Formats: sequence, C-alpha cells, structure tokens
Amino acid sequence: MLEQIRNRTQTTLAKVILAIIIVPFALFGIDSYLSSVGSNVHIASVNDEPITSNDLQKTERQFIDQITSQDESVDPKIFEGEEFKSAVLDKLITTKLVNQEIKNSGFNISNNQVGTYISGMPEFQRDDKFSQELYDEVLKINNLTPKKFDNSIRNDLGSQQVRDSLRKLIYTPKSKIQSLVNLAYQKRSISIFELKQNAYKKKIDLSDDALKKVYEESKASFIRSDQVKIEFIIYSVAGIVPDVKVADDVVKDYFTNNINRYQGNEQRRAKHILFNIRSDMTDKEIEEIKTVALGVLKSVRKNPKSFKKNAQEYSQDPESSKNGGDLGFFSRGDMAKAFDQAVFTMTKNQISELVKTEFGYHIIMLTDIRGEQVKFQSVKNQIKGELLFNKALAEYASNAEDFSNTVYEQSENLQETAKKFNLTIQNSEWLSFDDAKKFFNNEAFAQAIFDKDAITEKRNIAAIEASPNNLVAARVLDFRPSAPKPFEEVRDSIKDFLLEAESQKLLIAAGAKLIEDVKLNPKAINWIDELVIDRIDRQGLSDSLINAIYKMDASQLPSHTGLFDSNNGEYIIVKLNKVVTDDVQDKDSINTYYNDYIAMMEDEVESAYIVGLRVNADINLNLNQ
Repeated sequence: MLEQIRNRTQTTLAKVILAIIIVPFALFGIDSYLSSVGSNVHIASVNDEPITSNDLQKTERQFIDQITSQDESVDPKIFEGEEFKSAVLDKLITTKLVNQEIKNSGFNISNNQVGTYISGMPEFQRDDKFSQELYDEVLKINNLTPKKFDNSIRNDLGSQQVRDSLRKLIYTPKSKIQSLVNLAYQKRSISIFELKQNAYKKKIDLSDDALKKVYEESKASFIRSDQVKIEFIIYSVAGIVPDVKVADDVVKDYFTNNINRYQGNEQRRAKHILFNIRSDMTDKEIEEIKTVALGVLKSVRKNPKSFKKNAQEYSQDPESSKNGGDLGFFSRGDMAKAFDQAVFTMTKNQISELVKTEFGYHIIMLTDIRGEQVKFQSVKNQIKGELLFNKALAEYASNAEDFSNTVYEQSENLQETAKKFNLTIQNSEWLSFDDAKKFFNNEAFAQAIFDKDAITEKRNIAAIEASPNNLVAARVLDFRPSAPKPFEEVRDSIKDFLLEAESQKLLIAAGAKLIEDVKLNPKAINWIDELVIDRIDRQGLSDSLINAIYKMDASQLPSHTGLFDSNNGEYIIVKLNKVVTDDVQDKDSINTYYNDYIAMMEDEVESAYIVGLRVNADINLNLNQ
C-alpha cells in the first residue's frame, strides 16, 4: 500500500495536488481567508453554508503563492487546469465539513488556549518575546481583525484536536509489522537483457503509400482549426523610451536628492555632543543652549583631543556620552537627515559646525570611513534609465485613453492611429486561437480577434492592454475556417509517428516472443547484467522496472517478465533467479518502516473520516456560475 501511494504521487501535478491536501498555511489558514471575503456568486454549499467564487479565487492565489514559494520550478500552467481548481474546491469543502463537525461535536477551544497559542507563534516574536506591535502590523497587512484571526486559530486548533482524536484510534505493535518489514527489505537476484527500439525502425515501411494510408484512415486527427491573419500596432512604454530625453544635470540633481538610494557599502563612524532641545522650550531658552553649544564647539576645535571629555560632560545622549560620544559605524540614511548630510560630506577627523536636528544641536567629529562610496558616474546610466522609463510611463499614461479612442473612432483601419502615434503596423502569420493566446500571452486578445464581428466586419478590435504598459490594437485581415490539413503539410509528422509507433509494436512483440523462447531454451538469451537489488539499493534501475520486478511470481524460479521503457526506447527482459527474505533486526530500519506505516494508517483513517462526513452532508455544486 505504501508503494501504491508513492506511485500515485510521482507526477508534478500529483505533487501539487498533494501539497494542497497536506501543506499548512504559513500563518493564516483557509478559514481565516474565507472570513475576510465578501459575498459573491455561490459555486458550492456545504450543509447550506456557501462557498463563493471569490472564496475559490482567493484560496487558489493563496495556494499558488505557498506552493511556488516552496518550489520555484513548478510550471505555472499546472495552476490553470481544472484538476488544480477542483483540488482547491475540494479542500474548501473539507474545511467547511470539519469546522461544522467541530462545532456540532462540542469541541471547545477556550480563549485562554487561543491566546497562549498566538503569543507563542514565532511570527509575532521579537527578542524571544511576544510583540503586540508586530502582531498588529502582521494582522493589518493581511487585512484581518483580531476577532477574525482568533476564530481562524480556534478552527485550526479544533481541527488539530480532531486529528489527534483520530490518531488515538490507531495502534499497531511493532511485532505485527515484522513480516512487512522483511518484505520491504527483501533482496532479489535478477538477470537483465535489453532490446533496442532503433534496431526495429529500419523495418518500418515509410513509403508515401504507407503514409497516405495512415493519413486517409486518420484524417479527423489532422484537422486544422480556424485561423486568422491580423495586422496590429503596439503602443508601449518601451516604444516611447527612445524618443524621451533627460538632461545630464537632471540626472545629477536626482542623484544628489536621492543619494540614500545609492549608498553602496560605505559606512562612517562619528562621535557627537548633543545639546537637547524640547518642544516646550522658549526661544530664549533655545538661544541660551545654542550659546553653550557654540562655546563647547570653540573649545573642541581648539583642542580636538578634548572631544571625549566634553562629550562626557555636556552631551545629553546618555548612551553615547559614556563612550565619549562614539556612535560606532552607520550607513547613509541611518541618522536624522541633517546629521546624515553633515557626516557624509565631512573628511576624516573634521569637526562640524553646529548641526540642528529634531533632537537638538550636535557637534560632530568624523572618526573613520570604511567601504566604498558610490560615485555619480558609476550609477549615472542606471539613474538616467530610470528617469527615461518614468518619463515614458507618464507619457504612456497620459496618451493611453487617446490611443484607445482613436482606434475606436477610426475603426475601419489602423493607419490613422499608427500615424498619430508614430507606430509601425505589423502583420502576423496564420494564427489559431491557441496561437493568438500565446502571441501576446493574453486570452482576452485571442477572444477579441476571433469574435464573429471582428472576423466578418474586419474592423479594429478595442485596444487591449495585453500586458502591463503595452496597449495592442488589431484588425482581422483574413480568415480561413477549420479543414483537414493537406497531406504534404502533415507528411513529416505522420512519418515520425509511424516510425515510433510501429517500431514500438515490433519491439514489444519481439520481446514477448523472446520471453517465451527462453522459457523453453534458457540459452536463447545471453544475459548482459546480473544484479542483486532491494527497494533501497536499486542499482540504478528505474522505479517502473523495480515495481515490475517486485510483482514477479517468486513461487517457481526462474521466472521472467518484460517491460517497455519509452524514455530510453528499449524493451527490458528480466529473469528472477533468487529471492532472499531475511528477518530484519536493524532497529533504525524497523522504526523507519513502522513510522511510515503508522503515518499511512493515520492518513487512511483521516480520509475515511472525511468520506464519512461527505456521505452524511448536503453538498451542492454550482460550477456553471
């Protein structure tokens, strides 16, 4: 049974579906997600509790974000299929069922339990303590109220109680699985012989007569779908950029005013003497403080070595004054703006004028510099590119509506729009609906150019933002309805298909005959490999071959089987010579198998529990909405 479960979860889609079943949400479960969405069209109901299209869409996005963050290699197309959507809806239905059962069965999670759990969540920890500020911030980001979040945690803890209760139903002594462990670690001695598919390809008749016969017999398989040819124009930010100008002095000013963005890895170390100013002080009091500060400034400039002593005596920054005013190393942007500007324009060991910030007056001495300061020339092109793009983006936003209106008003052609916006009209090859979807990676565009009116009237379709900052207008030039593809167009594909399919048939037939021959005459095969395998040490054999070997009848040896391997284009004949089933004593091996077995049983019990809830529930689907 374990092997069957593993076999069912090998494909990428199966793994994604499995992730939906078992992966927990990082912080906010499905129930909390549902509680934050508004009413919408009902696509399902569970005992009269609705699940809306909004619920499904939001939960799909949540799962997609979760899955892709864990595995970036997942093909995004998987998430477009009906199987994925069905799995998400199934998960929503299961969540509803479990939450309803928790309520009906009287499972109770107290406010104290919820509070204790939340206060211990690592997402809300700062310096190993619960942070109310962090808690408020995270809930705000996720658009949740404390009540909604408490309810989601309560449901999660209730679900966990259900799982824990179900797991208590499972008990299997380790001694009872000894025979299963022995089978899991059973060794099999085998011999292998391979037949190559390529050897049979030269026997296939690939004459035109043979190809035409396949063509005539399978004409329905060679239907070309409806196709259109279009002309189109693109109004885009990328197209505007080459005509935009930005002067060098504008680039320089931007660098100066936004230098914190380009700070590099430079850090500076300084010490200061702070003369604190409070908001409730009078002008006279502030002037008196300034006079004292100027006196201290004169003193430290006369004798820089006295800076430490003066900081300890006068500075009202309690932390740094203990260290003679030393602030350590810091990066640009870490300090108050005026303080920051002063420090990053000073030279080493220079003492500043009085610098006023919201904290008061500072006397600053720059003591060290490390790292590299970003020079204007090194980022000039980067900044200029950003400014050019932003300027083009503004022009695009300003003209987008005018572009769309012109396309609509001059709908008999694209020439007027192209001339007005200095665009080039481009022509496509023949496009099917799927080709059109891929053309701009936009299904709405494909639907628009395949619209009946667009085809018959050959007028401009409405401008579509096919992708961010790219407006596309198009017009159908020609249309050809679906029809069988001519033989010459599909000749090569038929040849490839025939070569593969017929050689595979010959190969499998030859393999099956050879197995029968070797049963009568053991010398009919000169075995090329003799191996001893088990399910752990597979000797490089594929999963499918291992499964076939362990399904072989061991009651009368030797026994034989064959397997076609489409990945390598070969037919593999296996002779089972010997089976060794030892009594496994290794505790680690037994524990590993036992834990897998118990986990499998827990999954089966939980699945049976869910099936039971479904049988007794009133579940209605309305997927046409």
